[in-house]
Amino acid sequence: MSVSLLLAHGDDGLGLDEAVEALTHEMGDIQRTDLLPERSPDEAILDQARVEAASMGLFGPHLVVLRRPLRAAGRSGTAAEKLVALVRDLPDGAALALLEERPSRDASRPPALLRRLADAVRERGGVVVERMAPRRAELTGWTRRRAAVLGIELEPRAAALLAERVGGAVWETDIERGEQTRVVDSELRKLATHAGERRVGVEDVELLTPDTRPASVFAVTNAVDRREPAAAAAALRRALDEGQPVLRITASLHARIADLIVAADLVAGGATPAELTRAVGRGSARTAEHVAAAARRYRPEELEAMLFGLFEADLAIKENRVEPESAVAAWLGEHLLGTRVAAS
Repeated sequence: MSVSLLLAHGDDGLGLDEAVEALTHEMGDIQRTDLLPERSPDEAILDQARVEAASMGLFGPHLVVLRRPLRAAGRSGTAAEKLVALVRDLPDGAALALLEERPSRDASRPPALLRRLADAVRERGGVVVERMAPRRAELTGWTRRRAAVLGIELEPRAAALLAERVGGAVWETDIERGEQTRVVDSELRKLATHAGERRVGVEDVELLTPDTRPASVFAVTNAVDRREPAAAAAALRRALDEGQPVLRITASLHARIADLIVAADLVAGGATPAELTRAVGRGSARTAEHVAAAARRYRPEELEAMLFGLFEADLAIKENRVEPESAVAAWLGEHLLGTRVAAS
């Protein structure tokens, strides 16, 4: 006999759930038990998964689905060994699915335990699948393909608008994309119900699909790099509306402007590309070139005024002299155009 074993990982929540559904269907739509750790580490849930899996032969076909197994292991070496042993010692005839949904910012950098777990699954003859959410400019194509799978006629412009409203055009790396495909799937079904027999068009999307583009702190700093006040203000408003901590926003702005000041000094001093890469590129020549180009859009005194203004705003927030949102909004309005000169 053999085991039915699956490890599905990535940041696409819908894709991960569908991988488990496929396994369930393949096994004959059998009964399943879903387990989720309550803490990290959670050795009790690993013990429960082991007992449930070992009992499969007594009670007929049954699938155990352990969600977030890396959270169950946490930073505990003992729990990590239990997790690997859960796979390695899985009894013949048992069925186990491990579902690891990871943050989008980390999804392309699997931790050592996930790689070790994947090796153990493969050694037992199991299947390892990765389900990554569509990145920038990929969600429109995914939307069209999903509509085809669901049997929904969708105008190309409607697909593009739907993807845009969900966040498909947001390119910054600090946003979470894990639920975007699930949202598109849900919106497509709603739009199809509304449209009935006719094709779903742009007007349907405009009427029924709200703008849920995720906020990005990086979008604020990128707009500052480009010296685009309107874009920076819109990105800031979106970030604040989504509940991004103001101090996180000001810290990101502080770090970016400090880099611009360093880059401006280096460029003025005739620094080489390698020196720029070491100082502001974090090892990436492309990043260093981007920072240097952004620094050229400002005069040195403007950058110094912006940095000093952030210090003042941060101090006012921490001393409770001004509301955090008002402080960062005022800084943006006062300094992005460089209308204020650094104090002498």
